Amino acid sequence: MTQEYKVYSSLAMDEVLELFLREAAPEYPPLDLGKGVSSFNVFDHVDLNLTPKELSAHTSYGDINGLASLRKAIARYYGEQFNYDLSPNRICITDGASGALAIAFAVLANSGEIILPDSCYPVYRIYANLFAARYQTARLTANYHLDIPALTRQLSPQTGAILINSPSNPHGSVLSKEELEEIAALGAPIIFDEVYQALPLDGAEIPSAIHLSDEHFIVNSFSKSLSIAGFRLGYLIVPEKYIDKMTNAKATMNICTSLPSQLVGEILLKDWDYLVQQHCNMLQHNWELLQQEIKTYGLKLLSKPLAGFFATIDISHIDRDSLAASIELVKQYALNTAPSVDFQKQGTPFIRLNFACPSQDIAPALQRLSHYLQLHTTYRNYEQIA
Repeated sequence: MTQEYKVYSSLAMDEVLELFLREAAPEYPPLDLGKGVSSFNVFDHVDLNLTPKELSAHTSYGDINGLASLRKAIARYYGEQFNYDLSPNRICITDGASGALAIAFAVLANSGEIILPDSCYPVYRIYANLFAARYQTARLTANYHLDIPALTRQLSPQTGAILINSPSNPHGSVLSKEELEEIAALGAPIIFDEVYQALPLDGAEIPSAIHLSDEHFIVNSFSKSLSIAGFRLGYLIVPEKYIDKMTNAKATMNICTSLPSQLVGEILLKDWDYLVQQHCNMLQHNWELLQQEIKTYGLKLLSKPLAGFFATIDISHIDRDSLAASIELVKQYALNTAPSVDFQKQGTPFIRLNFACPSQDIAPALQRLSHYLQLHTTYRNYEQIA
């Protein structure tokens, strides 16, 4: 295992969350901007109308790859949204995006070394370890895009796969259609993680790699787009040649994904455009609030997110590392955040904030963060960033 996972029995953000639940400063109302969930409630906008009879028909095991009707509905979505003819047989319904990633890693684990972005969702590294796959990281540009020329030079006969997260967690950066195509043409299988693809900010255009999926993998879920993380409903799209391996991996891991969750997903897909637009409206509102408060308190964004839930705040000017800062924010200010130590081994330290929280939490959270950073700013570092 890599060094950071020898030191911590779980992710640093999980350690911070446990501390938040047990030892948050009692003099403040607790504010959670750490967990990657949205406060949007999809059920304020749709009535499921699921009957006991419908639920009781789905109490046994279902098809390994998921309800045929749900897979057909997802295929129709890609046809209508992207004009792409997707066979439902290439879709596997999974336990959230994490389940889809696990299957993709399982299928490709014996292919060789996996290349991950330098700063990325930490579960990628954990899965590489779990499936005994070697990995190395790929350099990012100043705007947190993959440095494609450097990535090209990094490829070798040992390269088994490349993982691309666009829009990215934690930075919200988005690769262009041309960048996606250039990476896909490098010759290695690509896992495209697109869980935030449906959630643009400021009218940004978020391309999907679906047109490249004949040779590559796509991970997505309802957890982020429809804010139903607790239902654990995601999916994996694979090339035709990997269907049998996908099915075998899924059957081994958990036989089938929750059938009631799949029923819910199928109902929500009928109103997909409307529901996602309502979610995007809420995220846009919160993003604008966050920007106002960042300006008010003189905080520094590492990058401007184009999609998703997260903003990264530069803390390179303080005398604490990101984990120490997150722990102290819990103990002194009852504020839960995600430290950069989970996402990257080196680079500018940051605190990840989730602005998909209740909108009324944004201003007090930024005020507490600002006060903490002021207390720990070093004169030398302050001069460097001023």
